[in-house]
Amino acid sequence: MSRPVCGFAVVLSVLAGSASAADTYSVIHAPPPAENTHGELLARALGGSFSASGLNFSNGSITAVRNKDAGGLASTDQVWKAGNYRARLVSGEDYDRVASFGYLDRAHSNGRPFVSIFDADDIGARALLSMEHQFRWAIQRTDGEVFTSMTQDQHGRDMMVSYSLFNALGESIGSMLFFEDRLLTHNKDYNDIAVLLTLAPTPQAATLGLLGLGGMGILAGRRRRDTVA
Repeated sequence: MSRPVCGFAVVLSVLAGSASAADTYSVIHAPPPAENTHGELLARALGGSFSASGLNFSNGSITAVRNKDAGGLASTDQVWKAGNYRARLVSGEDYDRVASFGYLDRAHSNGRPFVSIFDADDIGARALLSMEHQFRWAIQRTDGEVFTSMTQDQHGRDMMVSYSLFNALGESIGSMLFFEDRLLTHNKDYNDIAVLLTLAPTPQAATLGLLGLGGMGILAGRRRRDTVA
């Protein structure tokens, strides 16, 4: 995985080091009592019980390290790298406002439309994506408005926060994305859409696996590097 300017690497590598004075993280507010926190959604996706440590979470075997939300595109989770992504929709809290989760191609869309991957109510749905260019994750509301991982698309408002996931050996195993669906609010809880990204093999690696020449070893050994572009 790689570091931010995103792709898979962005998310995973951004948080490997300690925060600097230039690092900026969006404030996440506690959700209403009936809704899930990030720790609870991480547990739903990955098992165990996640406890908070500063901005990060851990269940003892997996650590979720918060990615920067500002500080330059090359070190945040705003734009993601080309590559292979395995995605699973973990949760959707507000079907009245959110229609679907997907992406916009390239760092700047230049009129390119939103591409839907999951309907917001299709919890548990999975998809394998092969992205050829830099892109932004996005959600589309039921009113047609699109919010992306890039703050510039919302005039400086951050609508997505994310975590890089590492196993007990410090190897990158994926990322978690959390979207907010309301633009003008001071109480953002960033839990309206939650998506788990896990490492996906290249087509060549997948072929080796089918032939009995690959297996999980293909995915192992990727230590803390970036997934974001």
